[in-house]
Amino acid sequence: MKINRVILAGVVMLTGCVVADMDSSNYDYVPWVQVFQKPESTGLTNIAQRKTDLYACGVNPRANLDGKNWSLNGIEPGETSEHFDARRGHILSCMKEKGYKVYGFDECGPKKAPTGLCPN
Repeated sequence: MKINRVILAGVVMLTGCVVADMDSSNYDYVPWVQVFQKPESTGLTNIAQRKTDLYACGVNPRANLDGKNWSLNGIEPGETSEHFDARRGHILSCMKEKGYKVYGFDECGPKKAPTGLCPN
């Protein structure tokens, strides 16, 4: 009986140490499109113009930029990793040339605790 209590106590202590944060909403970040913000109007970036600029910079015109799954991390069908890297780099560079700041997701913060840099 004493051994069972020791084992149970060990399991409870181990569980408390291993499971630090099970709340998946702590890792739910803003959509990709929101990381592109005009520095002088962060939070008030013209959404329609941003979409136009992204398409002009080389984003697939069939891409739904409002879609939850859109990102610059997707490889197009038949695309090599080298072509993907070049395309992604071109889009990021082009958006910067158009005056956008490209924030990282860590700079935007998770939806649960946003930093205020990427609200739209």
